[in-house]
Amino acid sequence: MNVTYENNWEYMDIHIDLEVPYKENYQIRMLNHNDIPGLMKIKGSGRDGHARYTYRINGGNSMEKEFNTKEMKKEDVRRFTKDLIETVDCLREYLLDPDGLLLSPELIFIRGGRYRFCYLPVSENGERQSLCASFHLMTEYFVKNLDYQDMAGILFVYKMHKETMKENYELKKIIEECRKEEKAWEKEQKKRIEKKSSFPENAVFSVNEEDDREEETRQEGRYQRKTDAEIIREKPVKYGLIKKAVNRIKTGRWGEWDDLITEMDGHEHKGHL
Repeated sequence: MNVTYENNWEYMDIHIDLEVPYKENYQIRMLNHNDIPGLMKIKGSGRDGHARYTYRINGGNSMEKEFNTKEMKKEDVRRFTKDLIETVDCLREYLLDPDGLLLSPELIFIRGGRYRFCYLPVSENGERQSLCASFHLMTEYFVKNLDYQDMAGILFVYKMHKETMKENYELKKIIEECRKEEKAWEKEQKKRIEKKSSFPENAVFSVNEEDDREEETRQEGRYQRKTDAEIIREKPVKYGLIKKAVNRIKTGRWGEWDDLITEMDGHEHKGHL
């Protein structure tokens, strides 16, 4: 598959050339005669035994360009998954195979806050990547472009990446599970903030670890009043591993994405940094 771009004054054409003969099959006819929500308009043609499919872009940016200079937010990922699911549902209504969607950042466009996709009605050599495999790769793109201060976003993408490692999965179900975990995490964070804000402004506390060890069979913990120079010492929350792993991605010290999954699952890291 060869992808080329043709820029004009008012629009841009994306040409995808395949080394297969062009045929007016069921898929291209459905695409030409119907305005399917979420899809870019397509035009097919043939020359010298090869097929060319052209997509005309009128306004908007590619996903690659959009997030080349800014970080993705959790809502960007949510919007993408929502628009993708809606597009897949529409394709099925027209009896089109969702595996024909080209999930690649340079071939996905954002216009009016909505994501639009290119659909390839044929495959080269009779093989094409499944939608499940394509979306799994997109989760890697998400984590590399996420705002690393957005822990809720990191949790959301991490869960999606882990669950989409399976050969077959249901994206809708995964998204629902991700949102449930996200709400639980946000609730926990809110409780921690409220607990901290209940302390007097001029008083900060820390756990006296030695007394705690001596008294742990008799009480949950003992707190002593400290000066403003001291901080609250807390048990590490389970999200500490995620923060640590995310920082490694940000500084480029991760060799492979699978190493991140190993670290975030709390297993010993055996790869290279």
